[in-house]
Amino acid sequence: MQPEGSIIELCHVTRDLDAALLHWTRDLGAGPFFVFDVPVLPGQLYYGVPTEVAMRVGFGFSGGVLIELLEQTNDGASPFRDFLEQHGEGLHHIMPRGEYDADHARLSAAGHQVAYAGQMPSGERFCLFDTRALNGAYVELMELSEAMLGSLALMAKAHAIWDRVSDPVRPMSRLAEYAA
Repeated sequence: MQPEGSIIELCHVTRDLDAALLHWTRDLGAGPFFVFDVPVLPGQLYYGVPTEVAMRVGFGFSGGVLIELLEQTNDGASPFRDFLEQHGEGLHHIMPRGEYDADHARLSAAGHQVAYAGQMPSGERFCLFDTRALNGAYVELMELSEAMLGSLALMAKAHAIWDRVSDPVRPMSRLAEYAA
């Protein structure tokens, strides 16, 4: 797993998750990707205003970096929708590995605004800071629980043994196959 302070995730926002999955697996050798639908989570905020965002996402590794492919599936106000409208598909955000509260305080003190925030069903907080003026993308902070780190380890294991051809896209429910 990546050390504290390193970039552990790159997120690519797309209008067509299936096409993005094909490109990232076939052309770039990332994967396999574990795909699932994310329903509207309670308490989502877009620049401090309540919003409702649903999405379909895929997670897969490329070497030691987690790749997230994200397609918003409704029209709720979000930085994902904004980015697609302003720039088209592409690198939307990066995620450093760090302590959530300390990183949140540091980015806030630097003058960056939270563009999107919420909480996972299992309780982990997340947010996207708008850092586009400096790096053209957002910065995601995520509380990395033991369960979440365990899932990342299983995805990394799947990537390490994957033949780069067969079964490149899998439902998230298949992640448990790598727990043995």
